Amino acid sequence: MSQIDPIYKELAAMMNMGHSETMQRILAKLATPEQARIVRELPLPSEEIAKKLNMDKETVDRHIQELVEKGLVVLTRRGPRMARSEGQLHDMQNNTKFDAELGPEYFALWRQLLAEESPERMRIRATREGPPTGRIVPRWKSIKDVEGVLPFEDVREILKAHTPIGVVHCACKRINSDRECGIPDECCIIFGRTAEFNIRDRKCARELTYEEALELVDKMDKYPVIHLTPNVRDVSLLLCNCHSDCCDVLKPYIENGTVSISFQKTHAPSRFVATVDPAKCRACKVCATKRCQFGAAQMKYYPEFGAERAFIDAERCMGCGSCVITCPANARSMKLVRPPEHVPTELGRTFWADTGT
Repeated sequence: MSQIDPIYKELAAMMNMGHSETMQRILAKLATPEQARIVRELPLPSEEIAKKLNMDKETVDRHIQELVEKGLVVLTRRGPRMARSEGQLHDMQNNTKFDAELGPEYFALWRQLLAEESPERMRIRATREGPPTGRIVPRWKSIKDVEGVLPFEDVREILKAHTPIGVVHCACKRINSDRECGIPDECCIIFGRTAEFNIRDRKCARELTYEEALELVDKMDKYPVIHLTPNVRDVSLLLCNCHSDCCDVLKPYIENGTVSISFQKTHAPSRFVATVDPAKCRACKVCATKRCQFGAAQMKYYPEFGAERAFIDAERCMGCGSCVITCPANARSMKLVRPPEHVPTELGRTFWADTGT
């Protein structure tokens, strides 16, 4: 394997990844040595960087713009700076413009990095105090007839609350290109400043009207995905559509084919839990075999019916509503079981620690 320019170790160290040769190789794919040296000097103004590196300002600006589009550089109130963490850099691997340049080896490096870092990341998250960093938002059709639904858990209201709305290609699905789920890449919905940054500055997001965004949400109903968002009432950053076959948030928690209950340490269930009426159940097993990612939808023998029917393990249920909206017998519904206080009014410190923002 070829030698790596020391500049990439410097950049990796700036995001606390100096130990990782894989991260250094990822950075070497994203930026030329000249560009890497520009990144090292950020957030100095481009004219100062140009003078320091004996370059012209226009060249420096051009390189910075390319790295913004690639996701290595973000724009802040204090000026451009490098992504602060592996997590932040990961989440910005959603620009298809550079796929031919980066090549399949680039995404293979990301898969290698995630495999290498997952055990330590899991250990840290398991011991970290504070509320979960993420939250499940139920599918709106599963709760539309339930009393007590609040705006931060009704996707229709979430979409109305912030403009602009955009959609980007999912970084997880792009990195996990060997996946078999068949879920479309373009499925991560973003809002407000996040949408503006990706639409205007990174040129990798497609702006949506409210109607188009709701249509996309409804389109995703046919896939066994869950809505994930930061664990706060103001859903103003993003709304993901995640599946354990391709989501780097879910994948580390897979045990025996389902997402383990330990996932609840980092991601809170919604305020709802799925219920089932066994008298209506046809024992088709769609919920247990095709929709539930958490092992909550199961089958058991009911003596009163003399046959197997569905039931819900409430402790494992994350309240996503996926099984409810696709039950062919309408045997499932959602029940409100948690108070409004279940969802924080502010993002916890653990969220910022996990994202590096």
